[in-house]
Amino acid sequence: MNFSFIKKTLGIALLSTISMSTFAQDLIARQAPSDKRLKDVKNVKLNNTAVLSADLNDPAAHIYTDWTSNLRGCAGVVPSNYKIDLRNFCMPTSSRKVNSLYGPRWGRQHEGIDIKVYIGDTIRSAFDGKVRICKYNGSGYGYYVVIRHPNGLETLYGHLSKQIVKENQIVRAGQPIGLGGNTGRSSGSHLHFETRVLGQPIDPALIFDFARQDVVSDYYIVQNGFSNGNVARSSATKNTTSTESAHR
Repeated sequence: MNFSFIKKTLGIALLSTISMSTFAQDLIARQAPSDKRLKDVKNVKLNNTAVLSADLNDPAAHIYTDWTSNLRGCAGVVPSNYKIDLRNFCMPTSSRKVNSLYGPRWGRQHEGIDIKVYIGDTIRSAFDGKVRICKYNGSGYGYYVVIRHPNGLETLYGHLSKQIVKENQIVRAGQPIGLGGNTGRSSGSHLHFETRVLGQPIDPALIFDFARQDVVSDYYIVQNGFSNGNVARSSATKNTTSTESAHR
């Protein structure tokens, strides 16, 4: 038996094992800073989540100074050329049929638009936000929900057959908040949908395009305050991806 050959082979194997072990240790050592960076990134993400959660607890506190259950009891001043971020939205309904537009109707101002839905259809929150009002008005909206959003908008959903959220509840864009109905002052099942800032109505058609199931632009700019309950249309370039498709 060639003991010299065996000894030489065992020596090479031992050296290889040591080298591999050293390489593994070096690799772990080189990964350590990377792991620390990943931990830092994770902490940043958690911090951002905490900030977002705080925003939803008191949405749009930069322009609203109160939190009431009165539809038009919102105090505050809209800054000139106030930009409303419309990204990360969800269409409140997949229906594309608008039955009635914003504006004068039957001798009074129709402060929203009516979208054809059927009783029991799912109605969703247009953006992340917090439910400010969840009430019943037999001579008007019927069962309705008002949500305040961090972007400064408030959205109203009227004539519901059922509310499935509560006041002060935090909701996410696309989350079901009620079911389509025919309650209150209504002649047929539909969703009455309003968009407001500080209690002042804005034509929802300037923000949402129900026929295309999309928003008009990434941003909506309130230019030089309000004029007769309406504001100028944003000229921002649109490049938006809807979250609505994830909830169909």
